[in-house]
Amino acid sequence: MNHLLIIRPSQLARELGVSMTTLWRWRHQGVFPQPILLGPRLVGWERSVINQWLESKKKMEVSL
Repeated sequence: MNHLLIIRPSQLARELGVSMTTLWRWRHQGVFPQPILLGPRLVGWERSVINQWLESKKKMEVSL
C-alpha cells in the first residue's frame, strides 16, 4: 500500500528556513507548488512534490 507523506505549512516553512508569509507569497506568485486541501481550512503538501521542487531548484542553480 502506498502512503502519501503530507507536510504541513509550519513544518515546511521551518525546513526551508522561510516564514509562513514567504510560503504563501511563493504560492501566489506561482513559484511554489500548490498545496492540497485536507479540510475546509487545512492544507498540506505531498513530501514527494516538495522534494521534486527542491531538486528542480538545485538543477537551476547548477545551470546558472
